[in-house]
Amino acid sequence: MPEIFTFTDYRKYLSDAWTERKARDAKFSHRFIALRAGFASSGFFSKILSGDVNLTPTGALKLAEIFRLSNRETRYFELLVLYDQAKSHEERMLFLDRIVASRNLGVPELETSKTAFCRDWRAVALLQALDLIEHRDDHAQLGGMLTPKVDGAEVGRILALLDELGLARKGDDGIWRKTQATLTTGDAESEAIDLFRQTTMELGIESMDRWTREDLSISTLTLSVSKQTFERLRDKLRCLRREALDMASSDDLPDRVIQVNFQLFPLALRPEGGES
Repeated sequence: MPEIFTFTDYRKYLSDAWTERKARDAKFSHRFIALRAGFASSGFFSKILSGDVNLTPTGALKLAEIFRLSNRETRYFELLVLYDQAKSHEERMLFLDRIVASRNLGVPELETSKTAFCRDWRAVALLQALDLIEHRDDHAQLGGMLTPKVDGAEVGRILALLDELGLARKGDDGIWRKTQATLTTGDAESEAIDLFRQTTMELGIESMDRWTREDLSISTLTLSVSKQTFERLRDKLRCLRREALDMASSDDLPDRVIQVNFQLFPLALRPEGGES
């Protein structure tokens, strides 16, 4: 069965879980589910998957039983349903935080006192690059992996800073390693973090000349939306950030360090009191 803790959309989970179960048991049809759950019609489950109807708390518990979810999985499934059907932005944020907490991703947050190293994007990139090779003291080789390249002396200075901050250590075997597999700054805000964002956005512009289309993904959208839809989009980006951290944490064979930037900002606002 699909791992429910990788989902933030309960309808997508139900669809994938049903497909998986149906492949192993031909009797596990939409009609079978409707009968077991006590739904009004055999097509009710299809309407749930399509988004035409919402799932009630009672219906959520019945489906959790039918799909044989554990107690912890059932609680998580209920949070997904509540998140999907929240009436306000504040409610959605509340349930989203509970969803993330329930996953137990184990991604530690960087201490605020250590965010200063974010001022230099190269420090962040070199920290991640330690996952790619067994780096001893060939600093020129490590610096040459970055784009743009960093000279060996500067790599040595940055590694000394990472060591001082407790973010990287040189082991008894002479190999440099990160002290944490994955880190996040969470919701922290600082001048250093703002500078990092600005610098990486500039790197994003430069990447269009440095890399081929096969090596990058850049797209843009210009949309007209309501404040409510704007907040929903912001929530989805927040979910995607968490999922990206989860994917990176479980990746055992990294071969590159990537930069992922999300931007969502107004280009025009209707004057207050203006007509639609």
